Amino acid sequence: MSIAENKEIARKFINDVISEDNWDIAPEVLAPNLVIYHPAVPGGKLEGRDAVIGVFQAYRAGFPDMKITIEDEIAEDDKVVVQWRALGTQTGNLFGMAPTGKPVNVPAVSILRIADGKIVEDHISEDSLGMMKQLGAIPE
Repeated sequence: MSIAENKEIARKFINDVISEDNWDIAPEVLAPNLVIYHPAVPGGKLEGRDAVIGVFQAYRAGFPDMKITIEDEIAEDDKVVVQWRALGTQTGNLFGMAPTGKPVNVPAVSILRIADGKIVEDHISEDSLGMMKQLGAIPE
């Protein structure tokens, strides 16, 4: 895959799948053996496309209006680094936390590795602590 094609796969995952809540097209861009590394999940990683989709859909349940914008991207070889921002209002249950009605603005970076036209790894660094402070779950 070319660098341009890899960037397009990353954008499709973030813009079309996550931000637009279109999980029907997830298999087009996510490998079945996908691994996501995320500091907020137990053990620090999720393995398998279905597990990853489940966690993202749980976030979507907490923030039904969530929109993600790509602020920057850099690509080289099989990796795409994406600086992104999630905006949304917690009007649904979020991993057992009752709706707060509060908006969040969460910056993040993903380092995606792409093989055979699909994302096989995503190393996510997001401001989870800042999000919990914005929701009032952790004092300032």
